[in-house]
Amino acid sequence: MFTTVAFLESVDPAGAYNALTAIADQHIRVSGDDLYVPSLSQIIAVSAGIEIATEAKPRLTSPSLRGRGRYYIEPYNTGSAAAVEPGSPPAVVDLLTTPLKLVSQEQLNAEVDSNPVAAQIQWVVVWLADGPVAPVLGDMFTMDCTNATTLTGSAWTNGALTFTEDLPRGRYQVVGMRARSAGLVAARLVFIGGVWRPGCLGCDAQGDLDWYGFRGGVMGVWGEFEDTDPPSVDFLSVSADTAQDVLLDLIQVRAGPA
Repeated sequence: MFTTVAFLESVDPAGAYNALTAIADQHIRVSGDDLYVPSLSQIIAVSAGIEIATEAKPRLTSPSLRGRGRYYIEPYNTGSAAAVEPGSPPAVVDLLTTPLKLVSQEQLNAEVDSNPVAAQIQWVVVWLADGPVAPVLGDMFTMDCTNATTLTGSAWTNGALTFTEDLPRGRYQVVGMRARSAGLVAARLVFIGGVWRPGCLGCDAQGDLDWYGFRGGVMGVWGEFEDTDPPSVDFLSVSADTAQDVLLDLIQVRAGPA
């Protein structure tokens, strides 16, 4: 199991380290720049979007990391004189089999040393798990979904999914995801009755490439749902997008009604 959290702020650090705001979240505790590490306390992937007018350095810091050395994020997604969005393919630091261990309930911060001409939206997305991730195999297929919620820029906005085709009755595992809208940074699934919110980086064009870990069972089972109770999605965008597209990689684990 894993979950997705984010830091994002429109900021000009002026060539000194600045802690980004932890995005308000319904499933974990945040306070200002501090994100309190949940019981899923191991980082299995991290991605940053940084303004690159001059050389910049994003990093993660926490009390336990400071005892060993702050974690510097590279490679990262870049932009210049604009809000930074994920690249194609997106830059993601892969820690799936060698997680970075934190301490539950300690404060995690994302800091950026950049120097744009003016304040720009910059961000760090972190994937947390309870240990190394094992891929899953099975008879997979992909379902296309849409959402038409107007997103609130720089915040998680939840929206319901409309499936373009009816799923056969049964129970399904989600084993991968792709999400697209005009300014999308990240998206994550909200399962009915679930605690964690696994997700992926976003993209803004159909031709954009994915990071391999987000598709085809590489990050294991993201969650399960009955065909009658599909998950919704939290979207994080730099803009007030009005249309979103989502692909879900699925495995049917039971046919027919419960």
